[in-house]
Amino acid sequence: MTTPYIVVGCPTTGGGQVISGNSSFLVEGIPIACVGDKATCPTHKTVATIVSGDPYMQVLGKAAARVNDSLSCGCKLLPKQNLVVGATGPGNGSNSANNSGSSTFTKTKKYSGQYQLLNEIDGKPMANVQYNIKYPDGRIIEGTTDTEGFTQKLAEADQADQIEITLAEREPW
Repeated sequence: MTTPYIVVGCPTTGGGQVISGNSSFLVEGIPIACVGDKATCPTHKTVATIVSGDPYMQVLGKAAARVNDSLSCGCKLLPKQNLVVGATGPGNGSNSANNSGSSTFTKTKKYSGQYQLLNEIDGKPMANVQYNIKYPDGRIIEGTTDTEGFTQKLAEADQADQIEITLAEREPW
């Protein structure tokens, strides 16, 4: 199962579009939208707030908005791009992103990221957990999440990379 995420400029069912996002996490070079970001709504003649998102995809502590998530006016979010993130969890394989779409937008020159790891059962941050980040070229970054479950900020790069985040094996009790 995959989930298309919402970015600045995505349309809404009310004829508006998303007007704010988080520029620290880019999708096809465009800031991702999260709970609390705004969208215009001509139908309700208002600027609405995104009120729902993916509890397992956190961007600086805010849930990333997905297709069909809700606005405060009652309208829904619609996609304009094809980047999806595969569902993850026990038995579902590695975390991955598949960028199968093309974009006519100008891409930014530097890419970076920081991820918050959340427990799938209770949604709480996974504090002080060892993790590995593997890059396509085989590089592996080892680290430990902070008290809020965030990884270290990844070094800037000239192009976006598909990474795999795995939790380090714990010693048996």
